[in-house]
Amino acid sequence: MIRTFALLAALALAAPAQAAPREPLVLRFSGVLPCADCPGIRTTLTLKRKGPGWAEGTYRLSETYIDRGGPHVTTGDWTTLRGDAADENASVYELDPDHAERARHFLRVGPDRALKALDRDLRPWPEGLPDTLKRVR
Repeated sequence: MIRTFALLAALALAAPAQAAPREPLVLRFSGVLPCADCPGIRTTLTLKRKGPGWAEGTYRLSETYIDRGGPHVTTGDWTTLRGDAADENASVYELDPDHAERARHFLRVGPDRALKALDRDLRPWPEGLPDTLKRVR
C-alpha cells in the first residue's frame, strides 16, 4: 500500500504539468471616445488584477479632451459582471462598482482584444459613435 502510494506520488511529480492559459495581471486599452463639443476624448484605461485568476482589481483611466489640454486621470476599483443587456454570458468590466453614480461599463471583446463602452443600462452606445478601446501591449 505504501509502495503503491509512493509510486503514484512519484509519477505525479514526474508528469509534465498542464499549463493553464495565464491571464495578464495588467491590461491596457486605448482609443478615442466621443465628445459632445470637441473632436473626441483620447482615452487610456489600465486594469490591474489583484492577482492571477482574479476578476477584479484597480484601474487608471486617463481622458484627454482633444484640443483642450492635459489629461484628466481617475483611479479606483473595478470588477467583472456576468451579462449585459443583450447577452447573459457577456463579460463586462465595471469601474467604480461601489459608486453607482460614477460607475462606467465596458464590454470585453474576445480574449481582451478590445473593450466596447456601454451605457448605464449595459446597452451599446448609439450606432455610429466611436465606442471601442483597443488593447495595447
